[in-house]
Amino acid sequence: MSHRAIDRQASKMTTASTPGSGETKEKKSVARKIRSSVASFFGIEDDEEKSKIHQERWRNRRLHYYKKQIKPEELEKRDLGLKEDLDASTIKYIHDPYRMPGSRRTTPLSSTSTYARVNRPSKRLRKESVAKMTVKGIMTVTGMRSKLRKKPQQKSFGPGSYTGGDFPDDLSASINYHQHEDAFSLVDDVFYDEPIAPPEKPFHKMSSIGEEGEYELPRGGWGKSRTKPRAKPSGYEDGEFGLSRMEPEVVNSITANDKREVGMGFVGRLFNRSYRSERMNSYVKTQIDSIDDHRPYFTYWVTFVQTLIFIVSVAVYGIAPIGVSETETKQIVLKPNLAFETVRYTEKDNLWIGPKQADLIHLGAKYSPCMRRDDNIWEGIIKDRAEEKESACCIRDDGSGCVQSVKTKCSTVLSTFHKYNATTASTNNGFTAGSVCGQDPKYCNKPASVPPFEWDKADITNWPYCEDTGKPVSNVSSKIDRHMSCDITGRPCCHGIQGECMITTREHCNFIKGYYHEDKYLCSQVNCLGQICGMMDFADDNNPDQFYRLWTSLFLHGGLFHLVITIGFQFLVMRDIEKLTGCIRLAIIYLGSGVAGNLASSIFLPYHVEVGPAGCQFGILACLLVEVLQSIQMLKRPCLAILKIGGFIVFLFILGLLPWIDNWAHVCGFLFGFLLAFSLLPYVSFGEFDRRRKIIGIVLSLGGAIFLFIILVVLFYVLPLYDCPGCQYFNCIPLTEDFCKNMEVNNQRDSTYSSYL
Repeated sequence: MSHRAIDRQASKMTTASTPGSGETKEKKSVARKIRSSVASFFGIEDDEEKSKIHQERWRNRRLHYYKKQIKPEELEKRDLGLKEDLDASTIKYIHDPYRMPGSRRTTPLSSTSTYARVNRPSKRLRKESVAKMTVKGIMTVTGMRSKLRKKPQQKSFGPGSYTGGDFPDDLSASINYHQHEDAFSLVDDVFYDEPIAPPEKPFHKMSSIGEEGEYELPRGGWGKSRTKPRAKPSGYEDGEFGLSRMEPEVVNSITANDKREVGMGFVGRLFNRSYRSERMNSYVKTQIDSIDDHRPYFTYWVTFVQTLIFIVSVAVYGIAPIGVSETETKQIVLKPNLAFETVRYTEKDNLWIGPKQADLIHLGAKYSPCMRRDDNIWEGIIKDRAEEKESACCIRDDGSGCVQSVKTKCSTVLSTFHKYNATTASTNNGFTAGSVCGQDPKYCNKPASVPPFEWDKADITNWPYCEDTGKPVSNVSSKIDRHMSCDITGRPCCHGIQGECMITTREHCNFIKGYYHEDKYLCSQVNCLGQICGMMDFADDNNPDQFYRLWTSLFLHGGLFHLVITIGFQFLVMRDIEKLTGCIRLAIIYLGSGVAGNLASSIFLPYHVEVGPAGCQFGILACLLVEVLQSIQMLKRPCLAILKIGGFIVFLFILGLLPWIDNWAHVCGFLFGFLLAFSLLPYVSFGEFDRRRKIIGIVLSLGGAIFLFIILVVLFYVLPLYDCPGCQYFNCIPLTEDFCKNMEVNNQRDSTYSSYL
C-alpha cells in the first residue's frame, strides 16, 4: 500500500473517531466563505485574502480554459511539474483559425497562429455525400461560397492582452504561462475559451501614471483604448505571430487595451484629471490592477427595457397635446337630459412629446393617491357619495327615458322625481332611500334582499350591484315602478385623476377621456380611483396599496425627449461607472436611489404625476463624487476635481427648478446614492489605517441609508404630509403666472357627481 493511501486511511479513521468534528469543520468553512464573500463584496479583505482570491480566480480560469482539452488530474500534474506523466495523445486537437487552408505543416505550432495546438493523430476522411456536393456546387456557381469564405472570423482574446513575443512550442508552455497571474489584471472571462501564449515583451512604457521611466503591466479588459489606434504596433515585424494577417481593430485591442481606472473614467477624462506620480507606488498599482473591468450588462438591460416600454406606451395610448400649458377642446355631445350641448374639456400639455397625464398614471407613474389612502382625495369621493345618497330616478313624463339625478337637476315640468321617503316607506318595504333607475330590491334575484342580508334601507350608496334583475309586468304608460321599466339614458363615468364620477352618456364620457360603465347603475358601485390608477386591483377598494409604483415609474418616460436624455446619460456616464462597479453593485445603487427619490417626491409632491429615473441618475452622479473623494490622495489637483464635479451637479439641481423636472427626487436620490456609493464602490487603500476607515465608512453609510429610508417610509405612510404649499417652490419657481401651471394639481375639490348633468 502506498504512503498516500495510508495517509488517507489514517485521516478517515481520525475523522470518524472524533464525533462532530466534520460538522464543526464544515460550519467553520461555510462561515469563513460567507465572511470572505462579504469582505470581498465591500472591498475590505486584507492582503492575504486578496492574494488567495486572486489565485483562486486564476485557478478557476485555467480550469475553464482547458476543461475541454485536458483532464483535471492531468492539469494537476502540469502544476506539479510532472510533465512526463502526461500523454500528448490524450489532449484533444485545438483548432487553429489562422492556419492556411490546405497547409500540411507537421510542426506543433505555425508561425502565424494565435493559439497553441498539438498534433492530432491522422484520421481518414469520409467521402462527402451527393447532397452535400450538390449544395457546394450550387453555392460555387452562384458565388455564395466565395462570400462565405471571405467572412472574417470572430476572434476573442484572453485577459492581459499582450504586445509581442513568440508563442510556446507546445501546450505545456501555455499552461505554465498562467503561473504569472500577478502580471495581469482580472477581467471577465466568459468569452475566453482558448489558452493564450505568454509575451516575451510584456511591459509598456506608461507616461500617464507612475514615475518617469517606470514601466507598468498592460491592462486587461474589454474597454476601448484611450490611445490613438495604430495600424501596426512598433517593434514588430510583419510575420510575427500573424499580426500582418489580423484586422487593425484586433491588433489595436491587443496592443493598446485599456480598462476603466479608479478615479478616472469618462468624466475624469472629460475634466482632464491626472494622477500624482509620487503616490502611484507598486502597492497602489497592484490594487488598481486587481480591480475587475466589468461589462455593463445592467446598463444595456435597463436601457432596452425603458425604450421598449416607451414604444409600447406610445403605440397603445398615443401622445398628449404638445406644449407648455393646457389645451381646451369643445364638442357638441348628447347629455343625459337628451339635449345636445357644447362641452369643454381641458387637458394638460406634454412638452416631452409623450402620453397624457392620466395615461401615465394608468401605466404605473408615481402618484401618491394610488399608493396610500389620501384624505384629500377621499374627502372629495365622500362628497360625491353624499350627493348620490340624496339622488333618485328622474323619469321623463313623455316616456323618452330616465336618469339617476339629484332633485335640482330634474325638471319638474317635463319629468318626475321618483324619490322614496318616510311617507312611502310602508309601501316600499321600509325603504326611505332611492329609487334607483333600473335597480330595486323587490326585483333583484342576485343578491336578493332577504334577512340577514337585507339591503340598506336608508342609503343607496351601500346597495350592491344587482346581477340578476327581474322586470315588473307593466307597460310604458303604467304608473307602477316606472323606474324599472324606463330606458336609462345615463350610466356611471369615471373621469379625471382624483376618482371623480358622474352619471352621463357614453358620448359625453368618451369625449372627456373617461371610463364608461354600461352595466352599473350608481357611482358607488364603481371603484373609480382604482380604475384610474390601473395596474393591479387594490386589495381593499377603500385603501389604495400600489406601493410598487416607486420602482415601476423608473422604467417610464414622459416623452421622446425625456427618453433621449436618459439614454444619453446612461450610455455616457452610467455605463462607465458600471465598468468599475459591476452590474450587481450598480443595480443596487440605481434602483435604491430611484426608489428613495420617488418616495421623497411622493411625500412632498403627492399629487404630481412623475415618471422617469431622475433619482437613479442623481444616484449615479453621487458615485462620481464619491469616486473623487475616495481617490483624493492619488489625484494631482483634488480640490479642482471636486469643484468641477460638484459644480456640474449643482447646475443640474438648478435646472430642477424648472417645470416638468422632479427636484425632490433629484435631491433624495443623490443623498441615498451617495451613501450607497461609499459602501459599494471599489476602494484603493494606502495602508491599514485607510482600510479601517473604509470599514467604518461602510458601517456608517449603510446605517445612514437605512435610517433615511425608514424616515421616508414613516413620513409617507405613518405621518403623511398632505398639504405643503412651500414644497412646490423647490420643485418649480413660478417666474410668471403660468410658468408652473403644468405642475399644479388642485386637490381641494367639491362634488362632481352632478356637475355635468
